[in-house]
Amino acid sequence: MKRHSTLIKLSQEHHHTLALCLRILRQPENNYREEIVAHFVDLETHFCAEETQFAPLWTILNRTDLQTRFEQEHAQLRRLFQAAQFDSAQWNTTFATLLRDHARFEERELFPALQEKVLPVE
Repeated sequence: MKRHSTLIKLSQEHHHTLALCLRILRQPENNYREEIVAHFVDLETHFCAEETQFAPLWTILNRTDLQTRFEQEHAQLRRLFQAAQFDSAQWNTTFATLLRDHARFEERELFPALQEKVLPVE
């Protein structure tokens, strides 16, 4: 699906996130502290950009299920990062799985809904 111009940068950032998640999930027993910390700096900027951009759109979209999942997963990812256990295969798997699934949710469900019902046709 062709992305609306206001979502392209966010989609491109998802690509980098998914690549990191794939590396982690291939060998979750490794310590990815350096990569995760560096990525989370960008990820926090990404989250803030989405939250700011989408805040006025939730009422128009009228999909509380999408909004709730979006907000809950951002909060959960922030909590996980704050309690990071980079040497734990279980923590790495949990973090990478949630992050991967969240990026996929946005690409497959949230962005198409926004494009279809809220964002102006280009």
